Amino acid sequence: MKFGIFMLMQSPDMLSSSEVYANAIEQAKLADELGFDYVVAAEHHFSSYGFLPNPLMLISTLAQHTRNVRFSTAVVVLPLRNPIHTAEEIAMLDHLTNGRLEVGFGTGYQEYEFQRFQRPLEENRLMFEESLDVIYNALTHAPFSHEGRYYQIPETTILPRPLQQPHPPFWRATSSVESMASALKRGMNVITGGTSGSTQRVIKSWNMFQEAVGLSGKSWPQEFIVQRGVYVTDSEEDAKAQLPHAVWHTRSARGLRTNTLRVDAGKARTDLTPGRPDEDDPEFLYNDWLFGTPESVAEKVHSLIEATGMTYLNCTFSIGQIPHKKVLRSMELFATEVMPRFRNHQPDQAKYSLQGQA
Repeated sequence: MKFGIFMLMQSPDMLSSSEVYANAIEQAKLADELGFDYVVAAEHHFSSYGFLPNPLMLISTLAQHTRNVRFSTAVVVLPLRNPIHTAEEIAMLDHLTNGRLEVGFGTGYQEYEFQRFQRPLEENRLMFEESLDVIYNALTHAPFSHEGRYYQIPETTILPRPLQQPHPPFWRATSSVESMASALKRGMNVITGGTSGSTQRVIKSWNMFQEAVGLSGKSWPQEFIVQRGVYVTDSEEDAKAQLPHAVWHTRSARGLRTNTLRVDAGKARTDLTPGRPDEDDPEFLYNDWLFGTPESVAEKVHSLIEATGMTYLNCTFSIGQIPHKKVLRSMELFATEVMPRFRNHQPDQAKYSLQGQA
């Protein structure tokens, strides 16, 4: 099993940007010291849901403060970026991290962001596919050229060339069997859901992933990445006291996904977003997310393993505005009392049924 920390860099109360970034650096340093495999950075724009417009730039800084942990993104939103410029940044960052870089790509989904970048959200998948082709060819061929719907690039060689050959490992965020299969055929890892998705949604994604592996013609094992909200503490009382932060996260994510979230001067106004008991009721989240004592969280991780062929758990520790010191303590407890129980676990993915039962 692999374990990572997922950085959204949220701040419901609009803390100073300096404090948000200082906390992120300290969390990444601790993740490296505790033996986590990855630090994964998100990309979001223009709201307190995430103070992270350029995850590649953040990784460049975090690499200077760490020694062993690898980095990835979840995700770089390709329709919002120039692909040849992104390819240059990836190649350069591959060297600056000394080969510790992987890169996750996504189509994007937030109308709020696309409007402000003057990009048509309804064309995000077409833009994504073409941008991915440009990046792949720019990194693997010198020179390359491209003639497409959105980009026409004459013969070009990007410099520097990537350190990892033919390029750093790629991930793709997707929720369709066909896109998963396409990613697997290209040798990419697949990210099937965000932090706010329920356990039942994770199981559904696993079933879709099983179908996609068969459709792709690939064999088992495959990396199956699960993202969950995590808060580990010494008492169930403290775990329940942090649930409002999970509620804020879930309401923000839903509001941005449906383009119904009001944003005032950057602040996500979840107080104006109606609740949904099947998604953000505190009791539901307490049972569904990885909140609790080390023992109870370990039981929940075990249940996830039983229901899916999970090989990598990406942990969102800093949710909403859980106090920074509590986030650090949660990371320590998870790394010392939960993670060791599953380090040597490797699921026999081929034996799982399509209902997600081992």
